[in-house]
Formats: sequence, C-alpha cells, structure tokens
Amino acid sequence: MKAKLTAEFIGTFFLYLIISLSAVAGFAGDLAPVAIGLGLTAIVFASGFRSKAHFNPAVTAAFFITKNQAPKESLLYCIVVIAGAALAAYAASIIAPMPFQVIVDNGTGLQHSESFALVPALLSEFLFTFALVWVILNVAVAKDNAGNGFYGIAIGFVVATGAFSVGSVSGASFNPAVNIGLLIHQVIDLKLFAIYSAIQVLAGLVASFIFISIEPNKESL
Repeated sequence: MKAKLTAEFIGTFFLYLIISLSAVAGFAGDLAPVAIGLGLTAIVFASGFRSKAHFNPAVTAAFFITKNQAPKESLLYCIVVIAGAALAAYAASIIAPMPFQVIVDNGTGLQHSESFALVPALLSEFLFTFALVWVILNVAVAKDNAGNGFYGIAIGFVVATGAFSVGSVSGASFNPAVNIGLLIHQVIDLKLFAIYSAIQVLAGLVASFIFISIEPNKESL
C-alpha cells in the first residue's frame, strides 16, 4: 500500500506542477497541451506498474465501480492525489511568483472571463473526462488488452487532445485533483470547483457502467 500511495502522490504532484507551469502560468504557451501530454505519459509509465497511475479521483471512482479497487484503498488514493496537487500548487507559486491568470486574461477567475460559458464548459469537462476514463479502463483494465505496452501513450494522448480541443472552453481540467490546484491559484472559485468535480466524477461513473456492460472478464479485487 505504501508504494502505491507514494506513487500516486508523486505522480499527481508532478502532473499538476506541469499543468500549472506550462498552462496556468503560461511558460509553454500554445504548446502547453504537448507538455502536459508528454509529462503525463512519462509519469504513467513510471507509476503504472505500482499503482495503476490514477492521479485522478474520477479514475479512482471508475476503478472502484468496476471492482478493481477496494473502498479503503480508493479513499486513500483520493486523499493522496488531492494532497499531491495542493502541494504542487504551492510549489508552482514559488517557482513562478506571478498571478496565475493566463487562462483568464483579467485574472479574476475562469468563471468571470468574457469568453466563459458554463454549459459548454461543463459539457467539455464531461466528454473529455469520459474519454480519459474510457481510455484508461480499456488500456489498463480490460482483460483482452492485458500486457499492452502502449497504455501510457494512450492516456497522455487523450489528455493532450482534450487540452488542445477544449482548453479555451473549460480550462481542460478533467480531474478533481487538478481542480484543487486551480482553486488554490484562484483560476476557479469554490462553486465552479464543486460543479467541475461533480461533473468529472459523473463522467467517470458513466464510462465505468458502459465498460462493465461490455467487458466480459472484469478483474476482481
């Protein structure tokens, strides 16, 4: 258990550190989705064999629903990934001591941007969180795909694709742990944090139930 939780904490820490510096602080400019996708790919390959590389409570919820993770372990995963993202947010603030406002030009929060619209943002978060969880379940859980060597690339690609596609619409979080970092950096407020997190977990659950309905050989705990 210690190895799993350590891998999840470190993986989530670096995932949000990359997101915050490349996208939120804007160091990577238009190539931020590439930096995030490549970084996530590396982290997934580094941690996948230890912890399945969730780094995301929506993914953990999917593993729990599909009976690939016990309740206690699922809860601990959620706690450590949130802690990892929070610590990364503070580390990023030291590395880049400037207003984290690249996503929102006026620096008052994503929800106050002139271009922000709640319904398109929520639909974007739902669809691409669904896509992320769906890909993870099919490359990392499906018995017929066991032992594949491309799972990290597939996961990194779907996140990068989502960031390119809807980053300007919703901020491309797809992850309640990432929302924690965005909340600390005041990119989103508490209300949007709650709405985003709920819609992301819902997307993970929908992907899980569809996966269960078509997967004949589900892993057991």
